[in-house]
Amino acid sequence: MTETVSIPLNKLLAFEGTVRKTDPDKGIDELAASIAAHGLLQSLVVRKDRRGKYAVVAGQRRLLALKSLVEVGNMEADRDVPCTVLDDDADATEISLAENVQREPMHPADEFDAFNALIDSGLPVADVAARFGVTETVVEKRLKLARVSPVLIAAYRAGDLTLQHVMAFALTDDHAAQERVWKELPKWRRGDPDAIREMLTKDEVTAADRRVEFVTLTAYEKAGGTTRRDLFASDDDGDGVFIDDVVLLESLVAKKLEKTANRVRKEGWKWVEVLSSLDHEEWSKCERRYPEAVQLSTEHEAELSALHDEYEALWKIEDLEDTQNSRLDVVTDRIAELENGPKTWPPETLAIAGAVVMLGHDGKASIHAGLVKPQDAPKKASKRKAASGDGGGGGRAFSASLIESLTAHRSAALNAALLERPDVALAAAVHAMALQVFYSGFRGDRQTDSVLQIRASAGSLHRVEGSRASEIIGAAGEDWVRRIPGNPSDLFAWCLGLDGDTLRRLLAYGVAQTVNAVLLKADRPDSSRMEHAALMADALKLDMKAWFTPTAVNYFGKIAKTQIIEALREVKGAVAPALIDMKKADLAKLAEREVAGTGWLPEPLRTQTLDPAPEA
Repeated sequence: MTETVSIPLNKLLAFEGTVRKTDPDKGIDELAASIAAHGLLQSLVVRKDRRGKYAVVAGQRRLLALKSLVEVGNMEADRDVPCTVLDDDADATEISLAENVQREPMHPADEFDAFNALIDSGLPVADVAARFGVTETVVEKRLKLARVSPVLIAAYRAGDLTLQHVMAFALTDDHAAQERVWKELPKWRRGDPDAIREMLTKDEVTAADRRVEFVTLTAYEKAGGTTRRDLFASDDDGDGVFIDDVVLLESLVAKKLEKTANRVRKEGWKWVEVLSSLDHEEWSKCERRYPEAVQLSTEHEAELSALHDEYEALWKIEDLEDTQNSRLDVVTDRIAELENGPKTWPPETLAIAGAVVMLGHDGKASIHAGLVKPQDAPKKASKRKAASGDGGGGGRAFSASLIESLTAHRSAALNAALLERPDVALAAAVHAMALQVFYSGFRGDRQTDSVLQIRASAGSLHRVEGSRASEIIGAAGEDWVRRIPGNPSDLFAWCLGLDGDTLRRLLAYGVAQTVNAVLLKADRPDSSRMEHAALMADALKLDMKAWFTPTAVNYFGKIAKTQIIEALREVKGAVAPALIDMKKADLAKLAEREVAGTGWLPEPLRTQTLDPAPEA
């Protein structure tokens, strides 16, 4: 190298033998902004080119940045650039390599401090961003990192922490909390930055909370609520936004639920209550009434009757033509439209029943209407004497044994007649099950009696609340509740009018409600009921991986530490000895994370025959 001179920019060319060939233009915008703000802080190294110009041996990115400034009009094309000119005998390739290899990048912590010093000197964030060609968000992130506890930054400089750890600690500016979490975090969890986030925010409410979804984050902030944001959150589901004023959030939820309740009150209910949650044990004491279908007009009644006749006629044809198949679909849809039309609450139900308004699991207002409290339920009229016990005239016309004999003949006749009418038999079976599944509020009343000796008892969803299966069952139940008649006395006629496919689907729902494959302590694993459960699971090709994922709440927190470690050994192949000394709660959460996505299941869910757990 001999001399440093000024050379017009338009006489500088890229050196064809440069060693930097991968992404040479990466970060050029930031470098151009820095040159525009601070000037060219380091001269270019060039050598004379045969064409009377100069090839840039060292400083290729600076040359690209300068030319980008010319393209946008921020610099003249003939602007003088300080350059160091190489001797003719210098090895240009070696110098290019030396410049790129010997460069030592700045430690990120030094960069955080430098940006923080610029802000402390009074320079606005926007100006810093413009001078270095980055967004304001990038500047804010670096400032956030600079505010992490000096103790932890020192550990980062020493290599004990990674940048991901520092980003996790940046969730809060509380240095004491940051240092306490790092001190209390078990060694085996220190490699997971998410563990730091979990400990720093374990008692906080995020924007993903159903209460926030209900009132909306915009409404919360408009009401004066403030938030804290994780600048380094990698997802957009709201978990990176934290609610500062939970009391305000709760009041907004209550206020919005009260608006819904006011709309419900206008429907004429005896009472309407707003609850934070529904105590199923308490409210199960209430009777449940349902809305009734609106009476069809004379024209619609006539249309429905004609459609049923046409449906029966088409159904009897063995080989339907395409036009007939299409017509059958139209008829079926129209029948469903007429029969499943709008429903209304009868005045006598509104007079004694009420509704509960609460926040549902889906983040929306949930209304449970038609509840009759025990004190409001009408007293049952005294049961009339059975026909077999009163022959009219006050005396017994027939003996009990004779009545029993005669009705036995009638029962047998019904039995035989049903053999020839499978359509009526199907409707009767669905009717018997639906009475018991849907009209729980009428239990013990004659209206729920059926001539069939079929007993259906809806299974409890206790222990599986919130699971995928319970959500599907609940949605199906709500759909059927909207469709069936409100009065059980109308149910049989309604079932008779259904098409075969709808009847079978309702029967499937009723049958499904009676399933009980729960193995209790008193049950034998090889009982006929459990064997039937295994056979049914096989027939349904049931794969529990689609229905159950073990978590700390539903499984790992309910078994011994040795069992948790054994499960981890099955999944991972080997486990660290330090796990033995962990607290069970931490170990359960670790197991939940390790098992997630692997398809691993507890032994009882892999086998067809379930063995009860030993008594503690």
